[in-house]
Amino acid sequence: MQIYLIVPPKADEQTQQTCLELCQTGHVSALLIQRGEMAEYDYFDWAKTLIGPAQSNEVAVLLDNVPQAVRSLKADGVHITQSAKETGEWCKKLKPESIVGAGEIFSRHDAMTKGEKDVDYVFFGHLDPAKSGDDEETAEMANWWAETFEVPAVGFVHETDLLNKHVEFCAVRYQVFGTENPVAALQKIVDELNKK
Repeated sequence: MQIYLIVPPKADEQTQQTCLELCQTGHVSALLIQRGEMAEYDYFDWAKTLIGPAQSNEVAVLLDNVPQAVRSLKADGVHITQSAKETGEWCKKLKPESIVGAGEIFSRHDAMTKGEKDVDYVFFGHLDPAKSGDDEETAEMANWWAETFEVPAVGFVHETDLLNKHVEFCAVRYQVFGTENPVAALQKIVDELNKK
């Protein structure tokens, strides 16, 4: 299982440094720069500080719901939480040069509707804490998807041990950024995942 690292929407030097240190561990495969409530121009400036350093460590960098900026910012792709129709339209525009992932999955129906749009992954879990549901329910959907479909699954739950070995990506955010030693916290998660 690979690590899908979510950078919290906090554009400061500490977050930037932590992000770089985590990318240098060799454990991070993909990096999503969460936008949160940032204005578009602030978000673009913030993304520019992370894209190059992450990519230099062979980490694929994804933007948060700004598909129109993928090429201009030289990111590797985008995470989209728009409708299935819009997601499909962006897949046609950006692929195969860029990665397009689908999020905002509330049900198996959502997963199948967006998963058939030629996306590169289906993301189970919610970036917005206000929408975060039950960990066990989210993990159950991610596990079901990974066992049933070829499109990779990203599981974003607080208790990472709920994800089974078939889930291709384990998403982490505050489990590492919210600790005193993010690198050690990431290593612990990786060690636990490798036991599966």
